[in-house]
Amino acid sequence: MPKKNNDTLKRVLIVSSGLVFLALMVVVPTLGLWKNNNSNSPQGNQPGQEATIPPEKLAEMVKGYEKILEREPDNPTALQGLAQARLQLKDFIGAREPLEKLYQKYPDNLEVMLVLYGTRLQTQDVSGAKSLLEKLVKNYPQEPKFKEELTRLNQAIAAASKQQPPEPKK
Repeated sequence: MPKKNNDTLKRVLIVSSGLVFLALMVVVPTLGLWKNNNSNSPQGNQPGQEATIPPEKLAEMVKGYEKILEREPDNPTALQGLAQARLQLKDFIGAREPLEKLYQKYPDNLEVMLVLYGTRLQTQDVSGAKSLLEKLVKNYPQEPKFKEELTRLNQAIAAASKQQPPEPKK
């Protein structure tokens, strides 16, 4: 029976983190963190159209950014590029390391915090995501979205913990 409750907990967390991540993927582009480098080109994307880079090209980009970071471990442009490429490859675990470094360098950068929040949720780091969200609520009290998101996350955590039975006493 405990296995079923653990599965329910996992499902609740996965669904809630997926919804939050999707919501953040709408918020982040509007904030302009991950601007398309070729937006000034005459063949730039039409509004509402996403740039799709083939996975092979993204893998090459990852290798290039990794080489730069071997020489310059704190290069913010390379860290951002590596995180962006890995996120596009859906490598959320791999994207966390450069995002965490960016967050250490720029702890009050809203865009970095939002992307790291979504990535922490995707990698099942609920407590880490919650602490970031609490910081967002504290730093941006004028943004009701952050407070609403924190409320939803707390509700999901509470619902998941209610479904999980207490540990049997030995």
